Amino acid sequence: ALPARAASFDVVVDATGSPTGLDLARSLCRPLGAVVLKSTCAAGADFNTAPFVVDELRVVGSRCGPFPPALELMAAGLDLTPLISATYPLEEAMAAVEKARTKGTLKVQIRVCSDEAAPELDTSS
Repeated sequence: ALPARAASFDVVVDATGSPTGLDLARSLCRPLGAVVLKSTCAAGADFNTAPFVVDELRVVGSRCGPFPPALELMAAGLDLTPLISATYPLEEAMAAVEKARTKGTLKVQIRVCSDEAAPELDTSS
């Protein structure tokens, strides 16, 4: 059975690393949309590409490096805040995407929940 919001989203991010998660992401993505893979999915030789072709979906890979060394550097006090050009609340995600497209922007952060302890960055530029 298809999910209640089948074919509803322009972009769907799959970070599950499982064939089931990838299939769910595909089913949630509207035709001509994009599925972003934020993890490696070993779907196997019997992976059915037909739904991706029929719906003309774009598949975008997103690779990241090893986490343990990065987390160790952060724990040791490495300040990464200079790399964040702007921070937006989830409600302003479209503005965040537009900011990310501007020349000179390094990283744009989208806050999913309120965090009083986190420093506020100027998002006006």
